[in-house]
Amino acid sequence: MTDFIDEIPAYSIESLRTVSTEEEARDFEFFRFEYFAKDIEHLKAPHRHSFYTFILVTGGGGSHDIDFTTYDLKPNRLFLIAPGQVHAWNQLINIKGFVVLFTDGFVALSKGRKLMSNWPLFRLDQPCFIDLSAAESENWQEELRFMEGEAKLQDTFSRDAIFYSIGTLLVRASRLYIGVAPDENLNQDLLFVFQELIEKNYVTMRAPKDYAALLNITPNHLNAICKKKSGKSAGGLIRQRVLLEAKRLLAHTKLSVAEIAYQLNFVDNSYFGRYFKKYLHITPERFRKQFSG
Repeated sequence: MTDFIDEIPAYSIESLRTVSTEEEARDFEFFRFEYFAKDIEHLKAPHRHSFYTFILVTGGGGSHDIDFTTYDLKPNRLFLIAPGQVHAWNQLINIKGFVVLFTDGFVALSKGRKLMSNWPLFRLDQPCFIDLSAAESENWQEELRFMEGEAKLQDTFSRDAIFYSIGTLLVRASRLYIGVAPDENLNQDLLFVFQELIEKNYVTMRAPKDYAALLNITPNHLNAICKKKSGKSAGGLIRQRVLLEAKRLLAHTKLSVAEIAYQLNFVDNSYFGRYFKKYLHITPERFRKQFSG
């Protein structure tokens, strides 16, 4: 199989803004939302990011699209956008807030620190926003203002200070997402690792038994964990990821249905069409036409 060809524009942190003068690779950036919103015209078209994003809205309004769903921007709403998700900004009205961009490499600054895959965030089976209470929002804003100060200071200790500040935000967001009892930690961790394996292998590996072998557990055990923790079977989670990518490529690229079938490692266009229709109840061609209006 040839390398995956993706016609959806993908931005790194340093290439995200048209006014950026940065040439070196960056693994962290901080913006006030009102400043960030001045340079997003090119981001109103569907695109991907190679980094993680926290967005906290503190004022104003508007909307944006994340993987076929339109979300309102409103005060005290926190968004979490993962690398690879297809994103597009819509209208922004007097928007205010904070935008934090960071890579997996920034989070894993030194040995023993958690990679993003170890956090219960930025996952397909989780909502991509949290509505904070007024008190929670103020706590987040206080931490973000501290981070902003360190980003401006840029002294010997600023990078470590920002790292620990992001860690604090990850802990706070994780607590809002899930409340896992101590005896459930192992199962939750196994589900996270399984989801990470899907993200890396969904194009070439579709059988739950192959993932179970990588996790050194039985297929039945994997399926039981998935159903208990996510409400979906192991096979269902794999299909969810395959179909999401198929929808992204149909909606946001000019690749033919046959080319998309090949990209996603289906034996032929006909089988891809049957697979797509079986689970989404619409043909790839009709989905593309429906989405394009």
